[in-house]
Amino acid sequence: MLQPESLSQQKVGDIVTWNYHAAGVFRQYGIDFCCGGGIPLKDACEKKQAPLDEVLQQLTTLDRSASSGTSENYHEWDPDFLIDYIENTHHRFVRSKSNEIAAYSQKVAQVHGERHPENVSIFHAFYGLVQDLLQHLEAEESTVFPLIRKAFLLKKEDQPVDDHLREQLRAELEGMESEHEHAGEVMAHIRQLSNGFTPPPDACTTYRILYQNLAGFEENLHKHVHLENNILFRKAQALIS
Repeated sequence: MLQPESLSQQKVGDIVTWNYHAAGVFRQYGIDFCCGGGIPLKDACEKKQAPLDEVLQQLTTLDRSASSGTSENYHEWDPDFLIDYIENTHHRFVRSKSNEIAAYSQKVAQVHGERHPENVSIFHAFYGLVQDLLQHLEAEESTVFPLIRKAFLLKKEDQPVDDHLREQLRAELEGMESEHEHAGEVMAHIRQLSNGFTPPPDACTTYRILYQNLAGFEENLHKHVHLENNILFRKAQALIS
């Protein structure tokens, strides 16, 4: 069980790192645990006007045994193994789902844009987000992740991490976190435009499928960014500190 003592002062990202089931609680109250996970729970609740006592109650009743399997102990994984997981799970998801969702969005914007103009804005926002994300994934796989693997290998072999590698990796991590923040802001804007991914009563099947897919895309993005910002990149920072 999560311990209630001083839980309100713990950073949101740390709480999710310790038990990923907490992400469901935070999602319920609209609390950002990935890009905005660096602030204490108390401050996050105040920011979202969420009842702190209620959130604490839900967190402290989470059954830790439900997340005790190896598959969710992400913070215990070595950086190279975590990178493999991120690439094979989250990078693959973005690449496989982006075109499909963009096609749904374009169709809904064309058919329903006059009556529901927010869908035109959603299409343009999502299309731009996808272009940025695909470039971001390429940068991670070609530059950032190899640098982390190199630093991890040097540490494993008890070899020093040279200053050039240290400075290069530090700069890359900063850039990646900034891009994560932008992606989160765009997805939050899409959520707002779509009324929390809630289709109107006159929505057709494609309209409803689009909003379901956008909700799933946001959920995947939040976990993706959490694994990188709050776990992988912290491990990387420890390697070069």
